[in-house]
Amino acid sequence: MILFRIVYSIAIFAVYIIFRQSMDISMYMAFLYSGVTVLCILLLDLLLGGIKSYRIVSSLLIGIAFLVLGFLLIQSFQSVFQQKEINLIVLFLFLYAGIIIGNKNHKFFESLITNVALKHNSTKIKLGSQPKVLDTSTLIDGRIANIVDCGFMEGSLVIPGFVLKELQNIADSHDHLRRQKGRRGLNVLKRLQEQTNVKVEIDNTSFDDIGTVDEKLLALSMKIYAAIITTDFNLMKVAEIQNIKVLNLNNLAIALRQTILPGEDLIITIAKEGKDPSQGVGYLDDGTMVVVENGKKRLGETLKVEATSLLQTESGRIIFTKVKA
Repeated sequence: MILFRIVYSIAIFAVYIIFRQSMDISMYMAFLYSGVTVLCILLLDLLLGGIKSYRIVSSLLIGIAFLVLGFLLIQSFQSVFQQKEINLIVLFLFLYAGIIIGNKNHKFFESLITNVALKHNSTKIKLGSQPKVLDTSTLIDGRIANIVDCGFMEGSLVIPGFVLKELQNIADSHDHLRRQKGRRGLNVLKRLQEQTNVKVEIDNTSFDDIGTVDEKLLALSMKIYAAIITTDFNLMKVAEIQNIKVLNLNNLAIALRQTILPGEDLIITIAKEGKDPSQGVGYLDDGTMVVVENGKKRLGETLKVEATSLLQTESGRIIFTKVKA
């Protein structure tokens, strides 16, 4: 944008110098009006704040809209704007303001165009062939590798470069637990790259003008029309608000849990004591907690139990049982 400001300022001086005769002003006044216009633009730039990115489409659209607005303002108040050089200053200021505002609000246009494109292509893109972007939590979780190995995943898997960088930072952490998680994530990524069931790509799009990794994930998914695979509940909700397809591994795990009805028999090993004095606790293969009535005294034994009731909680499902005679 520095180059743009320089070129724009030179253009202002050139316009005033070339058209000074038609405006009936001297060379001195042409330089004076040009200098005043450039100074006003610099002040306007300071008021509107810094620009992080440049988007030609939004800049042109808003710039032209503001130029038309400035022209209409001049036409509406011709008694005030009688001098051509003053009118030119107003038009330059409105055009520049439009370009700056267009730059600062380019995300609105990107989001609008992307949403229209997503709706237009939603009927053409099948979920199976749709690319799927993995976030950091998915790689650290590790279950995605088992899902891919089992052949339940179709389409390509996309690993963003900024996710890989975040994973490396976690693996280099001084905290032992974070370091172990980071290394596990890197090992899972290596395992994904070595398998042959689905294609794995590294996307190095940087999105330097976007702050957080989650925001970059959303931007990348919209750009390449991809779904997001995650274990992050908050990311899932934000993505759904923006009409981005999300595959949550935790929801998948819940959906795959064994269906148990009251009266069904189970084989459970009593692993620990329950909250109540007489209760024992065991677990199904999917991690579902099974509370066994009068199971405390049978700690360590493998028993045949009968399901009596089920309780769904925020953390999962609990099955209450009794020892079958």
